[in-house]
Amino acid sequence: GRQFEVGIKQSIMDKKGEWSLAAYHIAKKNLMTRDNANPSLWMQVGQQSTRGIEGALSLPVASTVQLDANVALLKARYDDFTESAGGAAVSRVGNAPPNVPKRQANLWLGWKASPGWTISGGLRYVGERFANSANTILLPSYTTADLAVQWQVRPDTTLTLRGFNVFDKHYFTTAYYTTNQWFVGEGRRVELTVNHRF
Repeated sequence: GRQFEVGIKQSIMDKKGEWSLAAYHIAKKNLMTRDNANPSLWMQVGQQSTRGIEGALSLPVASTVQLDANVALLKARYDDFTESAGGAAVSRVGNAPPNVPKRQANLWLGWKASPGWTISGGLRYVGERFANSANTILLPSYTTADLAVQWQVRPDTTLTLRGFNVFDKHYFTTAYYTTNQWFVGEGRRVELTVNHRF
């Protein structure tokens, strides 16, 4: 494979914030992928390439509020791939590989409510992606929301309560080898962790 990347990163607001932007092109040859019609078989992909742009921003929007965001836009495609469909060889050149979203984004806000206490929340977006190499079945996009409360009990001990997918969004993450078996995303979950440094 080969990869080309160019980017820029800059500190702003007296180094309290920063932003970055990168563009890249990745090409990989001689990959292996599952046969959608028969998951026990593997097929060889001659070449697959991806072009993309990624941006990130970390910014204090107030003395006690921090904003972190990132976005990725990409276009993945088969450059050399032929698979069997109904007993015939069919070219998939130009099609997108399964389970690769064209757009992804994250947004996170953290608020230092008082000394030792931080309340934060964020959104995660994953765009549409195809469930098969023929690009005839789409996995829908989804957005989930997370929340967290962190308490610095002592300088060496932190207690964190996290809520994942707090609105219990029903969504699919990936197509599992076949076009009609999809992984269901994780439902609402709460996690309490204690981090102590010795």
